[in-house]
Amino acid sequence: MSDQYGSVIWEFPDKQAILVEDLVSTVLDRRGFNVDEIDSLLKPRYADLPDPFLLPDMKDAVDHILKLRKADHEIAIYGDYDIDGLTACTLLADVFSHLHIKHRIYIPDRFEEGYGINIQAVDELHKEGVHTVISVDCGSTALAPALRAQELGLHLIITDHHTLIHEKIPGALAHINPLRAASSYPERKLAGVGVAFALARALQSTIPDDFEAGQEKWLLDLVVLGTVCDVVPLVGENRLLAHYGLRVMAKTKRVGIRSLASVSGVDLKQIAAEHLGFRFGPRLNAAGRIEHAQKALRLLTADDTNQANLYAEHLDQLNQARQATTRQIVSEARNVAVNYLDDPILVIGDGNWSHGIVGLVAARLSEELLRPTLVMQFEGDTAKGSARSFGSISIIDAIRSQEDLFESFGGHQAAAGFRIKRSNINALRDGLNAYAKTAIDPESWVKRQSVDAWLEPSFATESGIEQLTLIEPTGQMMPPVRFGVIGQVMSLRKVGQDQSHYQLTVRSDNHDYRMIAFGASQVWPWLEVGIEAKFVIRLSQSEWQGVTKVESIVVDCIPQDGQFE
Repeated sequence: MSDQYGSVIWEFPDKQAILVEDLVSTVLDRRGFNVDEIDSLLKPRYADLPDPFLLPDMKDAVDHILKLRKADHEIAIYGDYDIDGLTACTLLADVFSHLHIKHRIYIPDRFEEGYGINIQAVDELHKEGVHTVISVDCGSTALAPALRAQELGLHLIITDHHTLIHEKIPGALAHINPLRAASSYPERKLAGVGVAFALARALQSTIPDDFEAGQEKWLLDLVVLGTVCDVVPLVGENRLLAHYGLRVMAKTKRVGIRSLASVSGVDLKQIAAEHLGFRFGPRLNAAGRIEHAQKALRLLTADDTNQANLYAEHLDQLNQARQATTRQIVSEARNVAVNYLDDPILVIGDGNWSHGIVGLVAARLSEELLRPTLVMQFEGDTAKGSARSFGSISIIDAIRSQEDLFESFGGHQAAAGFRIKRSNINALRDGLNAYAKTAIDPESWVKRQSVDAWLEPSFATESGIEQLTLIEPTGQMMPPVRFGVIGQVMSLRKVGQDQSHYQLTVRSDNHDYRMIAFGASQVWPWLEVGIEAKFVIRLSQSEWQGVTKVESIVVDCIPQDGQFE
């Protein structure tokens, strides 16, 4: 499967010596940040959070919610089934409990209901006497459900961060989304839980006697979890929220998060953003991918340690099952994809591929084949799928170009979900590929990434790692420091349950670096002992049986005679 459509170009720096103590400041300077920006990146100030009332319709939402204090009316917090939605639901539930507002949480079933607000759920909530529905991490495409809620006399407040179809949803009492043209809020790329936190701050500032200033900071463990796992840019306000969120998570009061850390092998005192994305995230998401996200919600809202431990263990088991299923479907999807390697946008599906897993498969194939990818599960005459983009291509714009073919869709530039009739799939494939060839700028197919510095032995030490922690939290638009290494592979062996990873030793300038390359047997099958290559790596620190060691994790590698400018 070497017929790749796009390309990844790594830009390497000049070979220039950097002192360990100057490593982070030099890296940030090379990334284009000025002195003032570097200072705010490394030392964000909580007091710099913007006024939440700069978000559109915030006052209408706050006024309505506060009328429900100590009333018989009930609010339904309607969330998405991913971590962003689950953390936002938990956050608002905490706030409403503190304010003595009657509430419940409603999470749709991924398999039966799909993404977002649906009319059937609106009808059911109305029948059960719910007075107000507040959406989190969804709702910006809920035209028909909003009109149905208005028809029933059900109050709807939308809080969301996804791409808009209309400037404001007709029928909604409030539509809080930083992407709206009416928004004067400075941060446009909040996660859903970030928008929910802005609502919490707005409520707190309106009733300071009942919700003391600073008390809302205890919600930041949820905010950082949803923000990091939803892969929003970790710059600006998101970085500020994540920075303080990691501090709060290190001393979290939530027994569910403590149990999750235990089963994930994470010491909360040493918590970092990568732990959230690679250890907490997969376990929490496994519930909604295999069974129901309600099981992850129970962990986040647990108040009993023994019960939380049981929930965490169950999620860990679900994640193991999810991993096995993902490996199987990815293997099958690769076999299907070989039939469509001439297509700039890959569109594939199968009746046996779980809808809960296809997003992970789409992400894997888009990275391997360097093109946007849509992967579906067929169910009768319909298909439910997920899409992932590549480079700077907007997958939601591509989908919107064929919107008449879909029953429903939603998402943003990098990822989307959709439902479509199977009879429309061939037309979708043709339409997307025609769009790709005529409407997408050729430069969008190039994924340009920068290497920050050439690796020196002094960087791969505890003192070097100590400097690198200054750049935390890392994530989208603020990646970990990436180092370049040119060297010869001295040893190599396959590791992992499915033998898909490589553990190798690379000799560079008479120094041996031990490296781990995840998924390398599929991505770089040409790697072998004796070959010379240019490696892009990041450094990480791990502890095993009381021994701390620095690991070099391979991000990418290029044959030394290949193109790597």
